[in-house]
Formats: sequence, C-alpha cells, structure tokens
Amino acid sequence: MTLYLVRHGEAVERTDGIDDEVRWLTAKGRKGMTKAAGRLRKRRVRPDLLISSPLTRAVQTAELLAADVARRGDLRADAALSPGGNVEQVLALIRGQNRIDALMLVGHEPLLSRVAAELLGRPRVNALAKGSCLALELSAKSGKPARVLWYAVPGSKFSPTAKKLLDPAPAAA
Repeated sequence: MTLYLVRHGEAVERTDGIDDEVRWLTAKGRKGMTKAAGRLRKRRVRPDLLISSPLTRAVQTAELLAADVARRGDLRADAALSPGGNVEQVLALIRGQNRIDALMLVGHEPLLSRVAAELLGRPRVNALAKGSCLALELSAKSGKPARVLWYAVPGSKFSPTAKKLLDPAPAAA
C-alpha cells in the first residue's frame, strides 16, 4: 500500500476567541493547498480513500485535495487523526484499509511525524511542514519498515530522500 501523510495547510492562529477545533485555513493556506493538490495530481497521486482529522483546517485541506486527486472522491473523517489521537489508533486505522492500494491521511503534528517514525522503524522523524505530503510504501510483511517514496513541501521540489524530515534536528542549546 502507498500511504500519503499530509499535514493540514496554514490555518488562522490560536486566539482566546477561537476554539482549536474550528480554526480554518487562511487564504494563503487554501491557495497553497490548491497548488499542492495540482502538483500531486501531476505526480499521479490517486488515493483510493482520504481520511482526515475532523478538525476544520484538516477537513478543508482534505476537501481541496479530494477535488484534485481522489479517485472516487471518497473522504471520511476519523477522530484517530485528531491532535489528541495516538500512534496506535492511527496504525489500526491504516491496517483497517488493507484492501486498497493508496491511502491519504490528513492530520496534525506531532501525531503525523510520530506515525511516520513508527512506520519507518526510526526513533523519531522531524515535524512535517504545513501543507506537506510524505509518501511511504508500506511493506506487506509484518514488522518490515516502510520505505520513503518522496517528500513534498510547498514551494519546494519533491525530495526522494526526505532528508530534511529524516535527519535529526540540531539539539536545542
């Protein structure tokens, strides 16, 4: 299975007057995700199913992607991808989709990088950039780590090594 992990686009900042659950994409975030969806379409990214966090900014991101890349427009929301979700819940969600060839998950940090680290068999992975997409090839063999296909960051070329993502961040002083 090919798995695409997508971090939601740029959203309005947190404020006392806006609950985190309803924060929406900014105009820049919508424009960036529309452009990213077009780039993914050109790369022939065609997930069979998109599953999004139920939070507004993630659903909006998933809707923009679905309009451009989804095969049948299948889009669902699942609380496992919420900021409060855990890696085990997301892994169970992925395993539950074993009859499809390509799955796209839209969610939040730090959950997505923790899921990526677990799938890649690494102790950690740097945070996915807002609006980015990490493509992984999951092994059919249980326990075998996934393989990075590429990493796409808005405004950058597709990286086949995901070096920025996989290299440990410098230690804080």
